[in-house]
Amino acid sequence: MPILAIPEGLQSKLCFLGADIMPELFASLKQYWPGLSYVMVADENTWAAAGEKVDGALRQAGFIGAEPVIFPANPVLHADYRHVPGLARRLQGKAVLAVGAGTINDLVKRASFEAECKGYLCMATAASVDGYTSTGAALSVEGFKQTLPCPAPLVTLADTAVLGAAPAEMTAAGYADLAAKLPAGADWFIADALGEQRIDKQAWDLVQKNLRDWLAEPEKLLAQDGMALQGLFSGLAHTGFAMQLLQDSRPASGAEHLLSHIWEMRGLSCRGLEPSHGFKVAIGSLLTSAMMLETCKLEAEELQRQWREQEPLSAEQRRAQIETQLLGSAVYEPSLEIAMRKFREGKALQERRRQILENWETLRRKIKGQLLDFAELKRRFKLLDCPVQPAEIGLDKKGVYDGIMAAGMIRNRYTVLDLLLEIGWLEEISSRVIEAYFEW
Repeated sequence: MPILAIPEGLQSKLCFLGADIMPELFASLKQYWPGLSYVMVADENTWAAAGEKVDGALRQAGFIGAEPVIFPANPVLHADYRHVPGLARRLQGKAVLAVGAGTINDLVKRASFEAECKGYLCMATAASVDGYTSTGAALSVEGFKQTLPCPAPLVTLADTAVLGAAPAEMTAAGYADLAAKLPAGADWFIADALGEQRIDKQAWDLVQKNLRDWLAEPEKLLAQDGMALQGLFSGLAHTGFAMQLLQDSRPASGAEHLLSHIWEMRGLSCRGLEPSHGFKVAIGSLLTSAMMLETCKLEAEELQRQWREQEPLSAEQRRAQIETQLLGSAVYEPSLEIAMRKFREGKALQERRRQILENWETLRRKIKGQLLDFAELKRRFKLLDCPVQPAEIGLDKKGVYDGIMAAGMIRNRYTVLDLLLEIGWLEEISSRVIEAYFEW
């Protein structure tokens, strides 16, 4: 598997996964950045894990390197845009090497773009995120998590020994991020059936075709099995390729990622530390999977009976919900616009409900076929020490409920949250899942 196949036309030119990345590193620098001195960007942890050794090998081989940019390990570096302008100035006119995982890669991705570099090279230090090979950088801008436009790395290199030596919680986070493609895929089924966003077969297959194989044996990841680790990284990399292909994060994320974003915006912490992206997504995936399974229990007749008996939500009521959740936050104004643009009432709601009924049985079948059994998903997460209870990442019942209510407001992405809002079951299903599926 050392060289992963990249679909034609993408920004990425090479993705190499193997035991010795140095020949590929030397060749890549000569091919894509001839004559340029290089600069490495890392934090103290990733510098120790790989950066220092690679820097020494490059200098010994005759490459000219600038002083590396090394962020402190403590306090923990966050993917915040405020780091980007200063970093961009350090990268101008250089061959840029990002040495790290999600945060380092996102900062360098955007900074190298703003510095007008000729692309950059990513050296992955953990199989922890799907963003290595994707376009766009997931950064917080004044408290609002956004995906800022910028190209994917030209070259991504992953040394299997470095991946294997990464902290176990980073590999667990990567597994959770990849497992999130199960409910995210179900969300895409919903959006496709209702004409909100059609499924692109090539992007779908890049992620979903081998997804269950990549996720099949977490026990081997626990034992640091090399092939299992390669499978995990391959799954994460292919997800990035799918996002490049579609120029959209839909292949990688659904409601579970929206929950992660809202919790991050609200400063979620547990015992003084922010849970990793993967761990937030793990809880998000369990929540949205449970919500989908409960939704699939609803019969068409039950939906129609409720619609006859219950007044639909008005625009005024929806605005009040948005104010309750987001007023006073940095995301209120853009979220109000997004959420109200998605909102349906009157004839538009009637037509949507007719469309939902028309597709109901097919949707239920596809959703149930896409999801992993809830107990099995929970078992796999628990095996790898991923959190399986909201309290493990600092959430109480109210935090979960409010997160569900707010998550569908912040992005123009149709998910199970929008479906439940439109059929009038969002509050009921949310409360049912919180009480029945988790321990408090």
